Amino acid sequence: MITINDAFRKFLNEQEASLKSDTFLDCEDVILLYEEFLEFSAEDCLSEEDRDLYAGQHEHDNKNYGDIFGPEHLIPSGIKDFLEDYVVEEGGGKKFIGTAAKVLQNFFEWAREKGYIEEKAFEANSKVLAKYQKRH
Repeated sequence: MITINDAFRKFLNEQEASLKSDTFLDCEDVILLYEEFLEFSAEDCLSEEDRDLYAGQHEHDNKNYGDIFGPEHLIPSGIKDFLEDYVVEEGGGKKFIGTAAKVLQNFFEWAREKGYIEEKAFEANSKVLAKYQKRH
């Protein structure tokens, strides 16, 4: 299983090779901000079993959320919270929402191609992201 953080690193490495410098920096900013958001809030949407796993590995092995779980744990409700609240408050305002949605859409397309998420999860996440790409 690949972890969220491993997937993000691989994605960023590939993006750095293919994007212009400014575009890559925006991409990297979004991913770093999303990692930060996940660490602060993603535990809230975990099942009881996953919450126990997180608590044990976080406490005993000093692992964070992205080092424990895989990309399948990136769900529409968390994406919505990230874009509507966290990006506006921490990431630079409403204009950055469209950029963040586009970067996340690219990540999920990449993750689907690599087999890190299933088609059903990709479609659910894409449906949420499409709303933010159109609005901003």
